[in-house]
Amino acid sequence: MICEILCVGTEILLGDIINTDAAFIARELASLGFASYHQSVVGDNPARLRAAIDEGLRRSDVLIITGGLGPTCDDITKIAAAEAFGRGMHTDLDVKRDLEEFFAKIGRPMTENNLQQAEVPDGATIFYNKWGTAPGIALDGEIDGKMKYAILLPGPPSECEPMFVECAEPYLRKFSPHTIYSLNLHLYGIGESGAEAILRPMMEEAVNPTIAPYACEHEVRIRVTAFADTLDEAKVLCRQTADKIYETDVAPYIYTETDTPDDAKNAVVLAMIAELRKHGMTFASAESCTAGMIAARVGDIAGASDVLLGGIVSYANSVKENVLGVPADVLRDYGAVSEQCAGYMAEGARRVTGADIAVSVTGIAGPGGGTPEKPVGTVCFGIADKRGTETFTVHFNGKNDRSKIRRLTVARAMMTVIRRLGT
Repeated sequence: MICEILCVGTEILLGDIINTDAAFIARELASLGFASYHQSVVGDNPARLRAAIDEGLRRSDVLIITGGLGPTCDDITKIAAAEAFGRGMHTDLDVKRDLEEFFAKIGRPMTENNLQQAEVPDGATIFYNKWGTAPGIALDGEIDGKMKYAILLPGPPSECEPMFVECAEPYLRKFSPHTIYSLNLHLYGIGESGAEAILRPMMEEAVNPTIAPYACEHEVRIRVTAFADTLDEAKVLCRQTADKIYETDVAPYIYTETDTPDDAKNAVVLAMIAELRKHGMTFASAESCTAGMIAARVGDIAGASDVLLGGIVSYANSVKENVLGVPADVLRDYGAVSEQCAGYMAEGARRVTGADIAVSVTGIAGPGGGTPEKPVGTVCFGIADKRGTETFTVHFNGKNDRSKIRRLTVARAMMTVIRRLGT
């Protein structure tokens, strides 16, 4: 069965918001075993929206539409979808009651236009919204002699994502021919072309599972994807292929595995936390150019308080000296961006917090501040534990992209901890 994604909203076309709904739904559809060949965005124009819905239903079996279900005059998705299926509209009394109870609970008067959200197409399946006010909707019917399906979901990701998982996914599962499972192998220290060159013979022979490399900002991800009748069977197929990859020359670069999008996105911090827990160790950071991003990434992970003791943001030299104990003559003779300073910063973070291991970063994130000796992208790292202190310098080619250099610095700092604990 072929699915298509249509996102509605002029604000998306104008770039005012980033369309994360399509990426999320595409991943979920792949995990359900559905093919997806098209994604579209259309603005809040009735004629263009109706044309986009008609085209999507012509190309695909299932059209998933996000956005345009709210209470304002530009929320026109339900009417356009109802027209495409030849349906009228009516007020759903249960949705109306939910709206009234919601506004009573938050102590705000419900304006008349909110009742628009209770208007639904005749014969629709209603997905009640536990995360907001606009309900989701499923429609089905024959169009040009073929059964077609449309699923309408709210646009805000905080509503769209959980509603897809809890409502749309169970609705779609009855159409899924098989299960797809993906296992991600995360590599650090090798480029996509290098990994692909090693794995090309396996990739060319692979049918099920398939093997595909993906270049991410700070790493390479090898995705192994299997199709099977059951999830357990797909997992076995992926495991067998992954084990063969571990027998190749990419094995030294693999630092962790993940099998969900959220874990893949947070792979490096999850791997660092896992290593810290494995060794029963606590962690702290001392950060200059990243201004607390390392500690924040760890703190973003639920339950990380068992390993994270604290972090010191030491932008000013006075903080480096007075809090972390960096000697004044080190700052004078070598500068704040130096391995000598980074070493004292790591030791100071460990001393101040009592952590078993601490990492430090101090660098030039740009876009200004660089010199011929220390160009933008120069970052000095320090790591300290009971075995002593090590320092090193990396020159990131961030093309003067301050945000990118800082993100690359965070990833490298975490990889430094992972590798230190692994030796």
